[in-house]
Amino acid sequence: MPPPSRSLDRRDLLALFAIAFAAAALVGTHGLVYWDAGDYVRLALEGGPSGLLLGRPLFLLVSRAILRVAFGVGVDPAHAEPILRWSWTLASSAAPPLLSLLGARLGLERRAAACAGLALALSPAFAHTAHQALTDGPALALSIGALAVVARPGARPGSTGRAIAGGAILAAAIATRETAAVHLVALVLLAMRNGRRAAWAAAATTVGCAAAIVVLAHRGLPPSLTGWTSAMGRSSRLGPIDVAISLGWVLAIGPLPVVLGARALRTVRGDTAIVAWPAAAATALLLLYPFGAYSPRYVLSTAPIALLLPAAAALARNPRLTLTALLVPLAIAWFATERTRAVAARGVDASARFAARSLPDRALIVPGHYCPHVRLSHAIEARKTGAPRDVALLCPGWDWPDDPATTLDRARCDGRTLLLDLRDDAWVGAGEVAPREQIQGWARQHALYGPIATSAPQRCVTR
Repeated sequence: MPPPSRSLDRRDLLALFAIAFAAAALVGTHGLVYWDAGDYVRLALEGGPSGLLLGRPLFLLVSRAILRVAFGVGVDPAHAEPILRWSWTLASSAAPPLLSLLGARLGLERRAAACAGLALALSPAFAHTAHQALTDGPALALSIGALAVVARPGARPGSTGRAIAGGAILAAAIATRETAAVHLVALVLLAMRNGRRAAWAAAATTVGCAAAIVVLAHRGLPPSLTGWTSAMGRSSRLGPIDVAISLGWVLAIGPLPVVLGARALRTVRGDTAIVAWPAAAATALLLLYPFGAYSPRYVLSTAPIALLLPAAAALARNPRLTLTALLVPLAIAWFATERTRAVAARGVDASARFAARSLPDRALIVPGHYCPHVRLSHAIEARKTGAPRDVALLCPGWDWPDDPATTLDRARCDGRTLLLDLRDDAWVGAGEVAPREQIQGWARQHALYGPIATSAPQRCVTR
C-alpha cells in the first residue's frame, strides 16, 4: 500500500493494472459462459451488428480488427474466443488504475486513491466479468478515463480542450455499452468548473461523436434498436426476488467497500459527489433491470464509481484490514464460480456434439442453453471452409416461439432433420424450464427418446 501523498506515480498505476489482470486471470472463467460473449465473438467473425440496443458498434469494430490481425499472422479461427477474451481482459484491466487516477484528481490522497483502484482490481464481480469477451469492463474503463480527463486540474479558464477530449472518450464508452451514457451528467458538471462553454462542449462532443460512431457503423440508424425494445417487452419479468439478487450482485463488487461507500455517500461532498451521486442513482435504476439477476456484470457500469470512490478514505485508514477484506471474497469467488466453469465445459461438449461438419443437410438443432456455443462453432467452421451450412437453431430466450411444437412440425415438413437435446442439464435456469418441458413433451408425443433425439424429415400433405 503506498504511503499517504496526493500524487500517484506510474508505478502505482502499473501495479494496479497488473493486479487487476492477475485477478481476472485467476478468478475468471477460461471459456465461454455468457450468451452475449458468444454472440460478440460470432459477430466479430461473421460481421453484422449486435441485436442489443445501439448494436455495440465500437466493441465489434475493435474485435474484428483484433481478429483480422490474429488471422493475418496465421492464428487458427478456432482460437477466436480466447483471443478476444484475453484482449478484452487487458482492456478491462485499465479500469482500476484509471479509477485511482480519477480519485486523485478529485482530491483523494495517494493512499486513498490507490485503495479505490485496488478495491476494483480485487473485486470478485469485476474479475469474473473482465475475463470474458464482454462490453462491461472496457466501457467502465473508458467511462472512468473520460471523467479523469475532465477532472484533471490546471486547465486554462474558459478552455474546452479537455471537455472535448473527455466527451470523445465517453462517446467511445457509449458506443461500447450504452449504460455509459449515465456518466454524461458527471462529465458536464465537472466541465462546468471551467465555464459553461466547456460544459456545452463536453455534452455536444459526447452526443455528436456517439451518434457518428453508431450511424457510420450501421450506415444509418441501428436496426437493433426497435428489435431490442420489443424483445425486452416480450421476455422480461421482474419480481422482488430479482431485485434482491441484483442488490446481492452489488455486494459482489466487494462487501466491505460497498458498505463503506454506501455509508459515505450521505456525507460525500465536492467533486467526488458530482461523480458519485449520478452513478449511485443509475445503480439504483439498474437494480430494476429485468435481466440484472442473471449476473453481477450489469451493475459494473455504475456501482464502482458510485461506491468505491466514497469508500476510499475509510479503506485507507487500515490497509491490512482492507487488503484482507478484499482478498477473502476474491478467494471465495473462485469456488463460487465452479458452476460457470461447468457451463463453459458443457458448452465445449455441445459444440463438438453438434459440429457443423457432422450434421445432416438442412438440420434444425435445439441444443438448449448452449446455443451460443453451437452457433460460434458453426461460424468458425464456416470461416475455415468458406462454405456455411444450411443449419437452423431453435434457442430459448427472446427468439423462442410461442408455439414451438408448430415450429418443429413445420421444420420437418420443410425437409429439415431435427436434433433435440432432451437432457435436463442442457437447459439452465428457471427461464429455460418451460422451453425444456415443451421440447421434451413434443418428443414424447412423437416417440422420440434418448439424450439427443433425431427426427427425420416428414412428407406432409397440405390442404
